[in-house]
Amino acid sequence: MKQYLVLFLSAPAVWSLSAHVGDHTTPTEGQITLTAKLRYDSEVKIDKTATHLVIQSNGIPEHAVGRFPNSGNPNSISPQNHHLKVPLNPQNTGRFVPKDGKMGIAVNGVPMEPGTAETWQGDRSWQIEAIVDGKSQLGLDQNNAHVQPTGAYHYHGIPHGLVQCLRRESGAPADQPLLVGWAADGYSIYYQPDIRPSYRLKSGSRPNGPGGRYDGTYTADFEFVSGSGDLDQANGRFAPTPQNPDGEYHYYVTEGFPFLPRVLKGEADASFARPRGGGGPGGPGMRRGPGGQRPDGPPPDGRPPYDRDRPPPPHLQNS
Repeated sequence: MKQYLVLFLSAPAVWSLSAHVGDHTTPTEGQITLTAKLRYDSEVKIDKTATHLVIQSNGIPEHAVGRFPNSGNPNSISPQNHHLKVPLNPQNTGRFVPKDGKMGIAVNGVPMEPGTAETWQGDRSWQIEAIVDGKSQLGLDQNNAHVQPTGAYHYHGIPHGLVQCLRRESGAPADQPLLVGWAADGYSIYYQPDIRPSYRLKSGSRPNGPGGRYDGTYTADFEFVSGSGDLDQANGRFAPTPQNPDGEYHYYVTEGFPFLPRVLKGEADASFARPRGGGGPGGPGMRRGPGGQRPDGPPPDGRPPYDRDRPPPPHLQNS
């Protein structure tokens, strides 16, 4: 039996996972059909030191994945060399600090990254969402994940395949909070179906930029409304968990925006910093559509949109 749960580590300790990813096909409406044709093993090693969990992985999930490349993502999955450190004693900064890039790591060693770098006309104040109205964009598969040009597979929302694996291996009830990963600041990340985030769509129309009604296409279409849901601005709360019945502060991955935390309550470890030279604002993968056009819709020539996770197709790289 594969060991997914890293709940009772005592220093020093090591947890490892090795699983073969074979051929699977599970159609899902509105998302990429899962047709994994990988022949890589999922490799994860987690060491517990006096101060950190040290996660080393090749970034290959143990569950089925979407077909990559696909029409929305031209990249192929390949093994990585992730080496991330999660503080054992998170330090509350007393404020909510925005976190760009990787905000956390799943227990299977796959990074979690909620945002994209695709924008309206290169304007970072109008950043496009990877999940709009419950439907995945940008070539995401059933796990709300896709692939960067480096071959790195990463989650943008609920990792459904991982959740299924964890439920099956642990036998945990469907309504029980499930540990799915850790944030860069050390706080745990859980999944629980009935948890409600406290963000909502703004009413009316956008006063500038792309124009049109607020519909969830852009991050700026949402606003935090304290008390409207179960969670705070960081998609977290203090409550009992299976790992800490006395209660602990922790984050959630949710069905609705923000899907994964966009801000952190603690101080992120430096190992989660975005590497220099990585994709970002203004990179070659940024499509700048005409003002007012929904960038996530098909452009006039039928080209798919793309962001920093997806370089332009070869025939467009010089356009």
